[in-house]
Amino acid sequence: MNFYTWMMKKHLRTMDPVGDLARDMQPDKEFPRDGNKEEIEMYLETCGACSGCMDAFNKAWRKYEREAGRAETGSGSKGTRRNLSKVRFTGV
Repeated sequence: MNFYTWMMKKHLRTMDPVGDLARDMQPDKEFPRDGNKEEIEMYLETCGACSGCMDAFNKAWRKYEREAGRAETGSGSKGTRRNLSKVRFTGV
């Protein structure tokens, strides 16, 4: 899931600075919806985003990365087991 979709699902209705950012992103047709962190930062800066907006973005991005990392590894999911069949153990 990209950052834009994650923001819309997780923060559109939150009443904090990250939620404010999500609500600003939603109607913005120029927002880099598939952008990486650097592309989104550059976009926000060229739009004249204030320091509070940039702080909210950085906070949201850190949380997004943590949650995306958990989704990839399956951690936090009940019943998930690690597949070790391809792991090669060497010298003990």
